[in-house]
Amino acid sequence: MTCGSNKSIKLWNAPRKLLIKKYTGHGYDVLDVAGSNDNCQIASCGSDKSVMYWDVATGQVCIFATLKIA
Repeated sequence: MTCGSNKSIKLWNAPRKLLIKKYTGHGYDVLDVAGSNDNCQIASCGSDKSVMYWDVATGQVCIFATLKIA
């Protein structure tokens, strides 16, 4: 998986260098992304302090949260 300033997450078939799916929904840069152990969900965080949990198969956001830092 890759992420970055294009506000998206890309899921790749690395050996074949093929893009499998693109996930969009963040309003700002995506800073980090991680996959679940069962490969069913993706967690991502954006520079606007947003956190999203994605369903890999559908590409839909399951949970959206904005972090509040005092």
